[in-house]
Amino acid sequence: MKLRFPAILLLIVITVVVIVLGAGYVFAGTNRIIPGVKVRDLELQGLNHEECANVLEQLQKKMLATSIVLNCKEQQLVIPLRDLDFSIDIQPTADDAFSVGRTGPIFSRLKQRLIVKQHGYELPLRLIVNKNKFEQKVKILNSNIGSPAKDAAFRVRKDDCIEIIPGSNGLGVSSDIAYRQLVDYLVKNKGRPELDLNLVTIKPERTTEMIEAMGLKGLLAYHTTSFDQGNVERAYNIRVAANALDGLLAPPGQEVSFNRVVGPRSTEAGYKNAKVIINNEFVDGVGGGVCQVSTTLYNAIILSNLEILERTNHSLPITYVPIGRDATVAYGLSDLRFRNNTESFIYIRSFVSGGYLTFKVYGNTDYKLPVSISTKIVKVYEPETILKDDPNLKKGEQVVKQQGSKGYEVVTNRVTWEKGVQKTEPLPKSVYRAVNKIIAVGVKEEGEVPVVLPPDTNLPEIYQPQPSDQDPPQQSPDSNSPPAGNSQGQKEITSG
Repeated sequence: MKLRFPAILLLIVITVVVIVLGAGYVFAGTNRIIPGVKVRDLELQGLNHEECANVLEQLQKKMLATSIVLNCKEQQLVIPLRDLDFSIDIQPTADDAFSVGRTGPIFSRLKQRLIVKQHGYELPLRLIVNKNKFEQKVKILNSNIGSPAKDAAFRVRKDDCIEIIPGSNGLGVSSDIAYRQLVDYLVKNKGRPELDLNLVTIKPERTTEMIEAMGLKGLLAYHTTSFDQGNVERAYNIRVAANALDGLLAPPGQEVSFNRVVGPRSTEAGYKNAKVIINNEFVDGVGGGVCQVSTTLYNAIILSNLEILERTNHSLPITYVPIGRDATVAYGLSDLRFRNNTESFIYIRSFVSGGYLTFKVYGNTDYKLPVSISTKIVKVYEPETILKDDPNLKKGEQVVKQQGSKGYEVVTNRVTWEKGVQKTEPLPKSVYRAVNKIIAVGVKEEGEVPVVLPPDTNLPEIYQPQPSDQDPPQQSPDSNSPPAGNSQGQKEITSG
């Protein structure tokens, strides 16, 4: 049946009226919460944003005065919400209240408003709860009813092999499940303020399989240098820096920075004044001795066949390692960096005892290769002789104020053997400056009164290179055995 024109016109008029009335309903009271919206049985209808925030603040005070009860196996733990740093995120929750019936197309908003007015709408609260504090409370409950899980671990035996200590499951309340129940209750406010919890199997954070997958099996290499225990400040700095590196664990592919691990060398960090090399002279400076730590570690890293990323030599050769094998560090200026280029974790231990500093590097010994370090002086820089007038000496007299020393350019290589085949890898080159010889020449005439000056105590310690500075591959010594001395009075041990 076809509608006549008047009927069609009437239908159009009715539709327009509905749209107009609906639009008026949708847009009416844009500064007020629509009817039917409530939170925790509190009506929010007709409130503006500030009034809604005030209602939520009062609700927060009321909730902070309540407690949550955890029940499990006839054990009960009461937790005041204040102890969990509980609060309502008031402004976002108020925004949510105002958004009801104000999103989507006009017809969609109209429909939503009609439904909310007819059936009501419980506004979910946006809450803030300190999960860490709640987990600590759950641990208290577990201590009375369950047995804790035991994390797997590893330890180094006296023979330098790695022993895995298995982990084990525990029994108790799951803090994650309990936390979800807590949040669900606080948001929905249904039922009593009690959480009935069940005992479940608790797995350790570090399982035996996780430790096994690290691939740690034994000693890759070590290096030892000696120092003067009588130099108390320097010995103290060595111990502080070495302790910072002790226990370092690096996964495959990770880059390790000495400066990042050890941190700034300052009095605030506990370092003391000791001799350092500045401008070719040994002078007092905060953190003197730290470079012996970086040097000892550098040699252990080389012998472990790990990748060297950054290394800088001192301006002068030092005496506790062969020439070409030192590594100076200065926070913010020069660093010692290396990468764990193996497919397993590496683990670093440091030992400081009896005037000896030792670094040991542990990893997967299945792929361990014999390693040695060879050094060769390829260029020698002769020192100059500088004459300086000295009014304290009679004219014609001469006194050597600083013994000169030669400078050197040194090439260092890492040598490995695999299935009888030798491989030579160049390491960072070293260039040491020559130290000029300084002679004081007297210019004092007869009858002049001499000016007494203090003696020069900053003369550099001169390194005298040997014909061959090379370490053959050696076996790992017993960790309690003292290192043997070498021909220069150094006491160092290397092993690859």
